[in-house]
Amino acid sequence: MTLLFDEDYQILKDAGLTFTEDEASRFFIFRDFPLPEDVYTANGQVRATVDVLYAVPPDYNTSGGDMFWVHPQLARADSKPIPNIGTTGPNQDSRTYAGVEYTRWSRHWHQPGVRWKPKVDDIRVIIDRITWAFSYPDAKRP
Repeated sequence: MTLLFDEDYQILKDAGLTFTEDEASRFFIFRDFPLPEDVYTANGQVRATVDVLYAVPPDYNTSGGDMFWVHPQLARADSKPIPNIGTTGPNQDSRTYAGVEYTRWSRHWHQPGVRWKPKVDDIRVIIDRITWAFSYPDAKRP
């Protein structure tokens, strides 16, 4: 049993994205997901990529998700705050996989035009949502 559909894995292959998945926890981790140039830092260093953990809903693809988690924890290079993210530690809604703590990014997609389309949307929409979230760190839709 896999977490996604065959078509999703083909999309990932075509996009050149690498990943790890854990069926027991329903974690799907995009490895080295690209970040916008010079926007984010981690541990004082500018980051070009980040690992992104996505919790695949049991009823995928009839529902999408509103959150994802990142490692390492990101900060904006311009020192402005990133809204609706967690930090490491207790009560932060982080996720741990293979001994690595991933911090939460919460983004909601309930507005018309961005809602999940059951049995239509696929991994491409998840990738687009994560890309959008990193492209607009203030979480405001243009």
